[in-house]
Amino acid sequence: MDVSVEIHCGTCGSANYSLPSDASDDGLLLCNDCSTRLGSVAELKAEMMDQALSRSAEALRREIDSSV
Repeated sequence: MDVSVEIHCGTCGSANYSLPSDASDDGLLLCNDCSTRLGSVAELKAEMMDQALSRSAEALRREIDSSV
């Protein structure tokens, strides 16, 4: 099962950001388009995990419903 996750800037809607060079969990992410602070690497990881789990559960429910 493939699951896509996207993190978008709350200010401009862009998904264009870069990881800090040290990429430690407390490193800050900035939007490459408008320079808004998007949070820490740890917060990004947590959000991506939440999205992946949620979308996986939705996909699994659809798959089960279609096979019944």
